[in-house]
Amino acid sequence: MFIPEWDDKYSVHNNHIDKQHQKLFDIAKRAAILIHKQVDSSEIKTILMELFDYMKFHFRDEEAYMEQIRYPHLADHREIHKEMIERVTDLIQNIKYDFKQKLAIITRDWLVEHIMKEDMKIEQWYEEYKNSQTLDGGSEDGSTKEEINIEIGHFYRCECRESFRVLETVHKKILGGQSYHCKKCNAKIEFVEDAPVRQGK
Repeated sequence: MFIPEWDDKYSVHNNHIDKQHQKLFDIAKRAAILIHKQVDSSEIKTILMELFDYMKFHFRDEEAYMEQIRYPHLADHREIHKEMIERVTDLIQNIKYDFKQKLAIITRDWLVEHIMKEDMKIEQWYEEYKNSQTLDGGSEDGSTKEEINIEIGHFYRCECRESFRVLETVHKKILGGQSYHCKKCNAKIEFVEDAPVRQGK
């Protein structure tokens, strides 16, 4: 089973989103390695849950970004995300059936096809939008490109495996010593280190 590795050709030219995509490539690769080792299904399920949790976080963060930049195709993009979540849910629930094939399909259809076809459109549109704002001197409501405040999210988890999208402002407070707790289990939420930015082959 072929699982593609991150390459600069998959870059959407947004450093924050690229880092999240790289992490998803890494998790999918680790899942593929486990399959070839013929490990216990519980180990495979654990890494699938990691993929599932990070996918949900990434989708929330990407959708929030699209809202902030006023991306006109957000509703359609959100539907694609919903479908991907349903497919991974099915994969986890039916882990004993055609697992290799399903993981390959998800990897090909989402990590490659979705990024190359759909995610690329976001930054292409945003660049055109920013250029039109510069040329026009602002939009009809008086806002300009500088007034769009982009707040990125960071991936946090707690003991009950609940995942959280934490905004940059709160993330900085946590790094500064403040603590935040999960409303479900009351445990302190912990930062899951962002994926490193790597150069393509």
